[in-house]
Amino acid sequence: MSGIGIFMGIFVLVIVGIALFQASAQNIGEASDLTAIANQSIAAVVNDTAQFLTNMRSLSSIVVMNETGTRILTAANYTFTNNVINEGALSVRVVPSADINHTNAWRISGTAQPLTYIDDSGARSVASLIIIFFALAIGVVALVPVLRSGVMNMVGK
Repeated sequence: MSGIGIFMGIFVLVIVGIALFQASAQNIGEASDLTAIANQSIAAVVNDTAQFLTNMRSLSSIVVMNETGTRILTAANYTFTNNVINEGALSVRVVPSADINHTNAWRISGTAQPLTYIDDSGARSVASLIIIFFALAIGVVALVPVLRSGVMNMVGK
């Protein structure tokens, strides 16, 4: 292969690698970060009837307020169940207590795990390492042909 052919091949390989790197890094970021939700509303609450918060698999640090946001409800007023399958997808189930007459909508805030979240800390670390090694591999693909071409000899090293 001529020098220009090698250069073009490496150029295309690096451009494709960078495009794949960007897409992969974004997906790893989404899969390893928690999401804060604020004031997610559920419809008028009916005693002892389950409602579901979709687009999340788990919820922690939960704060439940009444519809106007003027009163925080205590944990005795509701039950949250994480990782519940509802209509084929993971969700969080909210069941208002049957003991109290609930009639208003609620606002729920907390820290959520998105559906794509990797819940194992070791797997999150490995996913991040894969991206780092992918970036290093792109750098090696770009540098090895340059070093083999004798550039260092021309510079005097």
